[in-house]
Amino acid sequence: MTITSQEKIYRVFDCVLPNDRSEIPVYPFMITFPVRFAGMSQSEVLFDPIKLTQCYDYFIEKIGKPDAANMVCLGDIALTYPMKASLPGRDLPDDEPYQMLETENMTIEDYKIIIKDGWDPWYFGLLMSLHKPPMTDVNQLFGFFGEMGQRMGPLVEYCMKKDILPFVGAVVFPAYDMLSMIRSFDKFIFDLYDEPDLVKKALEVVTDTQIAATLDQTANSPNKRAGLFAMRSDCDVSSPEIFDEFSFPYLKKEILAFHEAGLQCVLHCDSNWLPILDRFLTLPKHSVHFEFDGVTDIFKAAQLLDGWHSFRGDVPATMFAYGTADDVSDYCEKLITEIGMKTPGFMLSSGCEVPINAKPENVKAMMDSVKK
Repeated sequence: MTITSQEKIYRVFDCVLPNDRSEIPVYPFMITFPVRFAGMSQSEVLFDPIKLTQCYDYFIEKIGKPDAANMVCLGDIALTYPMKASLPGRDLPDDEPYQMLETENMTIEDYKIIIKDGWDPWYFGLLMSLHKPPMTDVNQLFGFFGEMGQRMGPLVEYCMKKDILPFVGAVVFPAYDMLSMIRSFDKFIFDLYDEPDLVKKALEVVTDTQIAATLDQTANSPNKRAGLFAMRSDCDVSSPEIFDEFSFPYLKKEILAFHEAGLQCVLHCDSNWLPILDRFLTLPKHSVHFEFDGVTDIFKAAQLLDGWHSFRGDVPATMFAYGTADDVSDYCEKLITEIGMKTPGFMLSSGCEVPINAKPENVKAMMDSVKK
């Protein structure tokens, strides 16, 4: 009996073993690739949801239908990061992917302002300053958020019509990762040593505000999954000791609050999370879905998680871009046979984003691997 994409994915979230490989969902996490593959420029699709759906139509026709997607306009992704952005057609050539710039956008004094006055007033002011030209009225920022929501409407509608599950209903940069991006990485690490108590107080304020905002955003949404993009908490960036002191307490607080409210957390795990993965076994069962990017040893992660939490991965970006279709097929076969058919809660996916220069035949090889 054929099951829908949504049914496949919810079985993964519930850590139910598939009956056969065709029940393993396939999710290529894509932002820039479908646009170039469809022959459109990045600038052309930057704020155009209809053209983005046309790119997905072409992808489905030529490569196959994914079971899930996070379809967001490219410009909306770039301009909601807490960092300066270079955009195609504005700062970059038309077909270059957007770029986030590592710059110092707060000082040590800003921690004190955040603690005293709250996160939202300070953060809204930051976002206004990052736009080109800078915004002068908070209503301009709220107007941008409203326009972003309007652009999301046709994308969600498209996914539902195609039996593609919109993967998350809210996006959160956890406090540690958020402040690291705003402060700039090297300055932030010095702050952890020079002003640890000040940083912790700010982390608490950011976390509490994020929890309240996310619960409010998802209160009336059917999509009960929050994407937590913890992109700087891994063990290639900082030590397990730093993770335990400055990242995990606040990340755990968010996960527990969301779980209590009926939200599942989708944790985006860039780089190596294996040395700290056991911390998540102390959290409620099935409260987290991990997205591994090809650096964490997914085979060891599968053994450790063992049905407690679900996870996905992890065809590496380098393999998509520089490998062969046979390389991808062989690796997917290993993922399916050694993990997918043996460990509950596995979803076949790209390791982080399918790169803009991926070979189409390699992406197709991943999509087709569950059909054998």
